[in-house]
Amino acid sequence: MARKGSLGTMTTYGRARENVRRWPVDVAARQALEAYFDSLPSDAAAERTTASLLNGWNLDFTGADLSGLDLLGAELSEAMLNDVPMVASDLYTAWLAETNLSRADLSRSDLRKVQGRGCTAHEARFREADLENAEFDGSDFRFADLGGARLQRVLFADTDLRGADLRGCTFGTTSLASARLAGCLAEGARGTILGPVDVGDDEPLLLDGPELQRWFAERGGVHVEVKTA
Repeated sequence: MARKGSLGTMTTYGRARENVRRWPVDVAARQALEAYFDSLPSDAAAERTTASLLNGWNLDFTGADLSGLDLLGAELSEAMLNDVPMVASDLYTAWLAETNLSRADLSRSDLRKVQGRGCTAHEARFREADLENAEFDGSDFRFADLGGARLQRVLFADTDLRGADLRGCTFGTTSLASARLAGCLAEGARGTILGPVDVGDDEPLLLDGPELQRWFAERGGVHVEVKTA
């Protein structure tokens, strides 16, 4: 599917079986993907119906490579996507609630408006991905790589981001309320965030306002601003 991305460039995503680089080992997951691609309308600009969206709920995609695919609006809640490459894929408005994304690679993917509450993204890669308006509250993003990612208006409330790489990312009224950020890398991060944030290593240590802004500056995020009520 060719569609204008958030940066204004036209991106073409794979919309057919032959565009799948590697199929999942699990038969049910493969059949779901095959049925999805077979149901896509020939006109890439045609309006999608529920029947033409991927239903991968609670399926195991182990062994697959889903990079470069049109997975717009996909239902992937509670699915097993750990270690699965999904580089430069279209996941706009997809559902990833309680999904296992550990060590998955979603670099340069379109994750705008994704519903990912409670997902596990331990050591996952989101480099230069667009997560604008996504909801990942109550999730596990420990040691995730968000370098250069667009994080405007993302909901990370109560999310564990300890050890995450936030270097060069762009915030924008991003909610980090009660998120855990101990050990994260923040050099070159910029934009506005909402706290308070727990920066404690062994025990909770909530910071907000000027104290939180100073904490980011000490880690190289000199252009991070903290917005308070």
